[in-house]
Amino acid sequence: MGWLTLVFSSPIESYKVNEDSTVSFCYCGIARRVRVQGDFLYVGENSSRYRDNRIRSVKMQLQSDGCFHATIRPLQTETYTYSFRVNGKHKTDPFNHDTVWQMTDKWNIVSLGGTPQTDLYLPSKVRGQLIQTKWYDREEQLNRRVNIYLPAAYVEEMTNSSSTRQFPVLYLLHGINGYEGSWTERGRAIQIIENLIDQGQIEPLIIVMPDCNTGIHEDRPSHHTLWNNVWHYNRLCHDHNLEIALEDLMQHIDTTYRVSDQRSIAGLSSGARIAANIVTRYPGTFQYVGLFSPVVYKEQLPKQPIDTIGQDTSSFTTSYHIYMGKDDMFINNGRRFHQRLTKRNFPHTYTETNGSHTWRNWRVYLTDFLLQIQK
Repeated sequence: MGWLTLVFSSPIESYKVNEDSTVSFCYCGIARRVRVQGDFLYVGENSSRYRDNRIRSVKMQLQSDGCFHATIRPLQTETYTYSFRVNGKHKTDPFNHDTVWQMTDKWNIVSLGGTPQTDLYLPSKVRGQLIQTKWYDREEQLNRRVNIYLPAAYVEEMTNSSSTRQFPVLYLLHGINGYEGSWTERGRAIQIIENLIDQGQIEPLIIVMPDCNTGIHEDRPSHHTLWNNVWHYNRLCHDHNLEIALEDLMQHIDTTYRVSDQRSIAGLSSGARIAANIVTRYPGTFQYVGLFSPVVYKEQLPKQPIDTIGQDTSSFTTSYHIYMGKDDMFINNGRRFHQRLTKRNFPHTYTETNGSHTWRNWRVYLTDFLLQIQK
């Protein structure tokens, strides 16, 4: 049996963002039928109706160059995921290395700038360093993965042995169907941070993005945690493993990197609930906590003696920043949490936006939270 090899004289441009905001896709390979699929093919133009899981597909046509082509309608400026279906099977774009895990499949990412917010999702001029490493969780008695982002200023300081400069640190938590790479991939956290630093809107800071999942052995692929979390959702809602183990992670960060005592923590969805629990468990450790579309209840309220309710809590060191989409399935959870903090006079802000429980909103929330903690 022989093998047929395709040789291309120039690199393939598998996707191209056109001036009219349409996107052209190209797939070159032996196939009977090819479609391009993605969350950009949502129903309706109103961003409040957007859902990350509304996947549609478009048939690609075989042209004279031997490749399959399709151009989709003009898109709003945003970050989208896509992949190909070749002969009915899922296939990642081999010429686009910007990928993200969604359950058991990898998808590619395409970003359209054009607004001050969406321009933050594009690569910046100055790049820092992303470290993918492990830390030991004594509670689970296993190594857990963590992504650590060091800004360019930190990398430069590392070459200066006499420098004593320290950097603020932000712990950034994913949701129930995420893993340690979710914020760097779908969340565009590094692009957002680096662009804000480059624009002079925030000071350089270290970002710690741990694997929040429990009972996952280090030798298993990261995306296995996605199915595990969905399958064990009810148990994980009441599992305080990361809250207990965070002390191990903080000790690892404090002894390995030049971090200051300015700590913040933020999370999305169930990660926001974990963040709220952590702030309660380690009082005075975090100056700011960001809750993005939080699945929170009264159990996550900061602990205060009952006789202090209604009195001045200005000495309370943690400031809460809550963000909710008006169409979010957990909107009532966020509103009630806001009302309870208001009743107890805890320092916090509450922001409602258009949209739902999606990465489109969480990227915006992260941007605003970074600006808030820099104030």
